[in-house]
Amino acid sequence: MKRILFVCTGNTCRSPMAEVILKSKLKTSGVKGISVKSAGLSATDGNKMSKNSFRALKLLGYKPYGFKSTRVTGAKLLKSDLVICMTREHKEYIKNFPKVFSMSEITGYDIADPYGGDMSVYIKTSHEIEDACNVILKKLIEEGEQK
Repeated sequence: MKRILFVCTGNTCRSPMAEVILKSKLKTSGVKGISVKSAGLSATDGNKMSKNSFRALKLLGYKPYGFKSTRVTGAKLLKSDLVICMTREHKEYIKNFPKVFSMSEITGYDIADPYGGDMSVYIKTSHEIEDACNVILKKLIEEGEQK
């Protein structure tokens, strides 16, 4: 089982959206053997996803139910086969762990924090994350075909 961990700041906006979207895309594409989780550098365990992140995902057709935030730990990072940080700054905090990348290294752009923005900001962010997950999915499928 390959383990992917998305990382952001509070684990209530960006990384949960990425988790929900990539899980759904993997399922729809029939890709098996990949676990997707998310965590936050400053997260409090057990918080719900932000209301606007939840709404943005629903508008895109995703089902973001049952999410609870978790804090990044060394154990989570070491158990992960791939850690994808929403920004280069997030990566700086955990760069000494193996297989840590910023979103910009994978897609060419960081995912800005929508926290405190209006619904249009969350929708824009959800579209950016969906586009990023399409790139990640394509790379995962190509990697699987090479094996």
